Amino acid sequence: MSEERERRWSAETDRVLRQVGWYPGRSVSTAEWENTLREHGGFEIHEAARRFLAEFGGLESTERGPGQTMARMGFTLDPTVAEWEEEIFDVLSEEAGTNLYPIGEADRRNLYLGIAPNGEVYVGMDSVTQLAETADEALEKLVEGIR
Repeated sequence: MSEERERRWSAETDRVLRQVGWYPGRSVSTAEWENTLREHGGFEIHEAARRFLAEFGGLESTERGPGQTMARMGFTLDPTVAEWEEEIFDVLSEEAGTNLYPIGEADRRNLYLGIAPNGEVYVGMDSVTQLAETADEALEKLVEGIR
């Protein structure tokens, strides 16, 4: 029982994330992403985005198919997918009422993923929706196909 409480996410989410290269303690440099997005869009990273990208940046899941409450879409955790999309992120941030920093895309680039300074994750393109209150919850929803 205590092992279940200590898990960050489901066994399926853990399996998929490990399959695409995540492991406990993973940490990659975010400097190149930060510089690219600052130079090509004026994005200024915040700490929640830096922590998320250090642990999960560069991962890509192509798993598609039935999910729990919606189809699994696949996702790429690379903030440079929004390299030239500062106007879209300005609108999404305004609609969300918070500063969203790009962290990747989902559904074959039909949706951008952005993270707020408080760690909430949003998804959107023409409009924005809160995906999850935490990054871990967002990853579980993306992997498991949960609306």
